[in-house]
Amino acid sequence: MTVPQPSDPESPTRKIEAVEPTVQLTPSEPGVTRKLTALLRPGATRRLPAAEPRTAVLTRPVRRRGRLGRLAWRVLEGPASEVEYRIPAELRERYTVQEYVGAGGEAVVYRAVPVGRDGPPIALKLYRSGHDINRDLLDRISALGTVSPHIPVLHGYGYARAPWGEEIAWEAQEYFALGSLRTLIDQAPLPDDQARAVIAALSDCLGYWQQSLNYNHTDVKPENLLIRSLDPPVFALTDFGGAVRATMSQIYGGQAITEAYAAPEVIEGRREAPAAWWSLGVIAHELVTGQRPPRSGNWLTARSTAVDLSAVADERWRLLIRGLLTPDPKTRWGDAQVRQWLRGERPSVARPRKHRPITFEGVAHEDPPSLAFDLMDRFDKGAVWLQRRHQEVETWLSREVHDLTFDPAPLKQLRTRPERAHVAISALAAQYVPGLPPRYRGHQITAEGVLELARGESTQQAVLREAIEWGAVQSAARHWCTHPRCRSHETRRCQLLELVHHEVPLIMRQVRATVDGLAQTPDFTPPEEHDWDAAWARAAELVLDPEAAARYRRLLLTRSWLPGRYGDAARARWWTEQRTTALRGDRTARSTRAALVTAVLLLPSAVQAGAAQRARAATESRERRQQRWERFTSSVESRWSATRARLARQWEKRRTGPFEWHTPEAREERRRRREARRMERGMARLQRAMAAGRCRRFARPAALAGLLDGCGLWLWESQGGLFTDQEWVVTAFGWAEAIRDNSLVTLAAQLCSSLLELLPGGIGLVWWFPVLLGVLLFALGRTAANQHRSARTRLVAYRLAVVASVLVVVRALAHGLFFLFMGVLIPAALLAG
Repeated sequence: MTVPQPSDPESPTRKIEAVEPTVQLTPSEPGVTRKLTALLRPGATRRLPAAEPRTAVLTRPVRRRGRLGRLAWRVLEGPASEVEYRIPAELRERYTVQEYVGAGGEAVVYRAVPVGRDGPPIALKLYRSGHDINRDLLDRISALGTVSPHIPVLHGYGYARAPWGEEIAWEAQEYFALGSLRTLIDQAPLPDDQARAVIAALSDCLGYWQQSLNYNHTDVKPENLLIRSLDPPVFALTDFGGAVRATMSQIYGGQAITEAYAAPEVIEGRREAPAAWWSLGVIAHELVTGQRPPRSGNWLTARSTAVDLSAVADERWRLLIRGLLTPDPKTRWGDAQVRQWLRGERPSVARPRKHRPITFEGVAHEDPPSLAFDLMDRFDKGAVWLQRRHQEVETWLSREVHDLTFDPAPLKQLRTRPERAHVAISALAAQYVPGLPPRYRGHQITAEGVLELARGESTQQAVLREAIEWGAVQSAARHWCTHPRCRSHETRRCQLLELVHHEVPLIMRQVRATVDGLAQTPDFTPPEEHDWDAAWARAAELVLDPEAAARYRRLLLTRSWLPGRYGDAARARWWTEQRTTALRGDRTARSTRAALVTAVLLLPSAVQAGAAQRARAATESRERRQQRWERFTSSVESRWSATRARLARQWEKRRTGPFEWHTPEAREERRRRREARRMERGMARLQRAMAAGRCRRFARPAALAGLLDGCGLWLWESQGGLFTDQEWVVTAFGWAEAIRDNSLVTLAAQLCSSLLELLPGGIGLVWWFPVLLGVLLFALGRTAANQHRSARTRLVAYRLAVVASVLVVVRALAHGLFFLFMGVLIPAALLAG
């Protein structure tokens, strides 16, 4: 890991913009709008001369709806200016933007005036995506009854919808025409009297913020110190995103800091009052020398190294700067010492206390942050070194550094568990370098890093499991956090990593108990060790990512019952129980997450067990078929023998007895039998006609399916598809596509499509054909159930209903049941909005 190195200490101080000014991009070739504008309004697209200002003053925008309305408005009014593309419409209605002022890492600033009101201009500040206003501080300043010269006057703040659709924070405050302290530093070195007056004004400003407002500003630099007046000097501190309540001893890395003006203790996560006075010392050095003081090494080495002040010739100025640039924040000068210096007194300057160094791989470290950073940076060598020297490090921290806040348990644990040296390194880093991103074995273990490890390869998942099981994630939660949710709790810890540390082991405890309970189940294969690593990773993903549960549920749905996609898993009852709990339970409940992890973990074992059950079932079925065949053949043989014997007896009787076939009695017997058979057929027809109304049991569902299939095809073609972001609709759409793309369903669809193509005119594939069949089925079902109709009519209606139902089924299968689902999903999505 690299640490930002300071710039050349000998170079003069220069004003450096964080971001280049935003300019309007001119396309290489005119677009359609510009061509139409040039045709209808000649001269409307004329470029402004170089001497004229490039920013436009906008009036109240005209509301326009629809693509045609926007195109017509653009043709008549001309292309949109840069201000329209950058500033939300609701702010353009309130303020008239005059010019671009500048930009930084957090926001872009414009000069503007309120619409319809006369008065001085204001500074309109638009925060970039991901940055927010300090609403607590702004509310506090707005509630003050008096206006202080050290605070800009607020004209408004809040949130607005940007032209690209994202909600951004904004702030309108007093505009300072004289600029910032940077304009004075650019003229450095200043005369002694002027420099003293500037230091006195800056001390008043910082003292007001820390004592009256009870707030510490975390980013004190010349660009944030605005000039209210020059004679006498009065400054106002701005950039409210860098202010924190003074009662807080810790703050997160999301707050803005500038390395050149940041105190060395910021690497420890401390944002106390002394940090602002260090920034004043750097500014004082710039005022009298024209350049910032050189910083040897980096932030870590600066904590124990005195700043080189050889460039300051005046002894009294050297005393002030040395007192303000004291590395130890406890002995650094503050408001009281600066005022004593201004009165001509000479307050004492504490010397930096150095600890006995401890050597790691040839590098001597005099303070714990430097050692912790080096161990984390060279983690492989650091783990080996710490396994041998952990007792020495523990003694050095307690007796030499006198740090009683560090918990030595991770170091003591190395006596019996030397393999946990990386956990001890994480604990040291969390204690002494919380400003750096947390890492474990070289992998970043922030909330985003944990998700990346969870979705990575098996080796990364093994590292994540080890970090969670051994407590490295708990140490990582103590590092600075940029999540708004974590910052809102006003605590040092990352709430997301804390959740991973507490929830994932509990989830995996339930998973382990379930797997151990299935150990004696027949055909059960325990998971391998790398499978357990993946299970820990999935549990962490379920805790951190709200969408992970839906993704794993879709996996269980598509790979459990669809033909050709691990259909054997559903045969294992012990797995289907876990799948049912995972699919029906609350996705945020611990038991549901444990069931999800268990079901995905045991899916290969369930497939193997289901395949074994299927093989046994196939064997048993084959044996049953063989037995039935044997019984059938023996029965046929016995019956054939009995039939041959009966025929032989009758033949013998006819051969020996009189021939009675053409006698009147025989003819009368045959007539009676024919009459009896005709009456039986008539009665059977009546009985079938009486039962013909039962066709409604399948005719009505088939009619509904035909209507849904036809309406689904019509809506899909008219709307051009299904466009929605509702989770349940997207999930159902995925099921419909999975069913349609199944190999067996695709084969059936091809066969049914071929059958429908045999119908004349291709009517079998149009949208109104199943609708017509559905209406016909409703009518046929009603006719078949009508008791007043003749038996023949009811039977014909019954048979036609059977044919129409078969056609509806063939039509639905021709599209893989896809448009049958669309007939339900598209209207439901439209109704749900």
